[in-house]
Amino acid sequence: MQGGLDPHAAGASGAVVRAPRLALLAALAMLAAPAPLAAEEEVAAPPGAAAPLVEVPPERPAEAPAPDSAPETGAVPAPGETPPPADGPVARPETADDPPPLPASLVDVPEPVLALHVSTTFCEDPSGPPLAGHDALVAPLGPTAVLVGIPCTGDAARAAFRLYVHETGEIGGVHAQFFALPSKSLGWAGTEVLWSPMADAEGRLTGTLYDPGEGRCASRGRWRWTGYALALETAEMEATCGKGDWRTIYP
Repeated sequence: MQGGLDPHAAGASGAVVRAPRLALLAALAMLAAPAPLAAEEEVAAPPGAAAPLVEVPPERPAEAPAPDSAPETGAVPAPGETPPPADGPVARPETADDPPPLPASLVDVPEPVLALHVSTTFCEDPSGPPLAGHDALVAPLGPTAVLVGIPCTGDAARAAFRLYVHETGEIGGVHAQFFALPSKSLGWAGTEVLWSPMADAEGRLTGTLYDPGEGRCASRGRWRWTGYALALETAEMEATCGKGDWRTIYP
């Protein structure tokens, strides 16, 4: 129709006009809406309002242990808890590193002397065969000094001994002894071992040295304790090797 509005056209136009408006109203409504609270946030009470009551569960009283209770045997202690003591003494298990017991031939040797002997010499093991069959020499030299001889080498018949003076006085200590005796091949020889040594109650020591040269001629000596050292008193040597015809070399 001329001069009038087409109802179909108006309806289409109105739909076009109303759609943007509805979208704008929806957007404004979203902006005006309050933001949702996080789970952790607490809503503050308005001024003057009473604080909400929070119900606190009652504490459970700790259970006291019975006075006569005792820890169970074999119970596993909790982390950080000290385990209960075992009943009676606990025996230490033997291990392969435990030293074997000393033979009867060495039981009288002072421990410091034996420790020095096994750590500083190239002697054979005095606790094994055949040296274990020779008793150690332990003889008092004075109130604070003891002469100690430990088998060093040899066989079942005889042995050469390493000798020490163990002092327990003001100075104290363990002192290895060295000896000088006449030698058929060397003139005089120094030695740290004596064969078949013996000591008497007066502090005198006797022993034998076998010459390292041909014939193994023997020489022997006697020493006396002076209060601080063993001094040579006499020295003899075989005139004919192996014959036992001794001749005096010193003094």
